[in-house]
Amino acid sequence: MSDDEALESVGTLIDLATALSSEPAVTRSFEQLRSIERRDLTPANRAILHYYRANAWGAKRAVTAVPGPREWEQPNREKQIFELLCASYRTGFDDLDPVRQCQVLTNLGIQLNEVGRFVEAIEIWDRALAILPNFAMALGSRGTGLKHYALASADRYALEILLLYAERSFMATTAPGTLWDAPYPPSIRRYFKQRGQEIADRLDLEAIARDFDPERTNLGRSGAERAYRAWCLKRRLFLNPLNDVVDAPVAAEDYLMLPPLTVSHDTSGMPPVIGLFNQMKQEFAFARLMLFESVSEGGEDRVHFADRRVRLFNTLDYPSYSMATEKMRTAFRLAYGLLDKVGYFINDYWNLGTPVHRVGFRSVWYTDGDLRLGLQDRFATYENWPLLGLFWLSKDLFEEKMQQATNPDARELFILRNHLEHKYLHITQGWASTNSAERSTGDLGITIGSDAFGAKALRLLKLARAAMIYLALAVHREERLKSDGREPTIVMQMPLTHFEDRWKR
Repeated sequence: MSDDEALESVGTLIDLATALSSEPAVTRSFEQLRSIERRDLTPANRAILHYYRANAWGAKRAVTAVPGPREWEQPNREKQIFELLCASYRTGFDDLDPVRQCQVLTNLGIQLNEVGRFVEAIEIWDRALAILPNFAMALGSRGTGLKHYALASADRYALEILLLYAERSFMATTAPGTLWDAPYPPSIRRYFKQRGQEIADRLDLEAIARDFDPERTNLGRSGAERAYRAWCLKRRLFLNPLNDVVDAPVAAEDYLMLPPLTVSHDTSGMPPVIGLFNQMKQEFAFARLMLFESVSEGGEDRVHFADRRVRLFNTLDYPSYSMATEKMRTAFRLAYGLLDKVGYFINDYWNLGTPVHRVGFRSVWYTDGDLRLGLQDRFATYENWPLLGLFWLSKDLFEEKMQQATNPDARELFILRNHLEHKYLHITQGWASTNSAERSTGDLGITIGSDAFGAKALRLLKLARAAMIYLALAVHREERLKSDGREPTIVMQMPLTHFEDRWKR
């Protein structure tokens, strides 16, 4: 049996196992996948292998599911997400048939959305729709994700715009020429259409669309500011839900804020998490600027004045030494550090009581910050959708005590950060081979090309953005939960005013 035939056979077996809810068939599919994995597969078939293994984990999750409240820890879904990411990261992914590419991305988005990571899911579905704009499951799933996003939002304006785009995605599945990649039951098509109709029945979408002017403002006063904001918009780097549906000037501001916080009547001063969130936003904005400047300056033909008269040896391995490269390093450091700060915010705001020396974004969810002790009791089935997304986003990171991660490159990001902060990270010119450079670092450091490092810095910045959006929305949700049964004589809301731009001197 050829590689293609073997993969097709195991794919059919997995579908059958799911349809029949057969655990033995699921077990058999894993055995076949292990057998196929030992073959000398092409990069494209290796990507397909990861896709089918993801489907097998999904089948196992479905077959072994137990009715009850949604549990935060879902090991089988973790493995499913890991395999889908492996499939999408593989060099062979670009060699796949466009329909298969869309299947991988659509399924990945669905799994992320199921665990509250709707911000990232929407971007992944948009990647699928950039390949095939009429891919039905990506359109319908995108509508679902946008609806979840809207309902989690505390801002009425953002809610209406997100629901406007959700309705458009839902109804696009009914358009002539829509591509359905499999013979889905009619109930799937009805579901998407009904969800779109529900939004249309509850909102005056024509009025919302008429009043929504994406170009109603400008991108800034100077050419440099306009270039910066346009670059950020294209990469969805504003702390603004609108930037997840448009890359127009209306989304070019970081207006995401914390809500007024519920505090005890005898509390003095501002809750410290407000200042922490302010600082996180400021650091995010600076990291974003540093990455933009590193990219824009790196392509220029001139030398930065601060690089002049800094004497260096030529190590003959095409090193990248410049202020632009240092700005890229700074963006990476700050973005990773922001994720650490999210852990401290969670520990303080949710009063988890984890000892400070054990707090980490990856570990804060667990009793005393120890994975072996299990999740904090309050989180096991906690109903806070954005907070669940934040928990699952933390699984993308690698820590020494928690080495299993849902993202294939988590360990590499951890190692890069460790070398960047404490050892020797040698960055070479993007066009240069790293083979000789790796020899020059010895055991002291590691080498990476500037293009690859810039891509990883951008990925970290996107992770930090998603984390901050989930965090703000989770606090909004928590404050609503607190208000449902609170006694006004015991607690009060801390009023908040804005820090004006003109004060930032």
